[in-house]
Amino acid sequence: MSTPKELQRVELLNYTKANGEELVGLAVELAEDPSGGVQVRVLMDSNVVSGVTVVPLQQGGCCD
Repeated sequence: MSTPKELQRVELLNYTKANGEELVGLAVELAEDPSGGVQVRVLMDSNVVSGVTVVPLQQGGCCD
């Protein structure tokens, strides 16, 4: 796999522990793939998120 360029991280779900420490429960990292497209990595804390399902987007018009 080629090295991705310009990694972008989007935190979707944060939570605070009892001691006040803020942690990331769910995040997505996106990077442009040098060979085309986008590389995606989903990061999750299993203490917060029980599972992640990835569903491909359907491309096309709304009213075929």
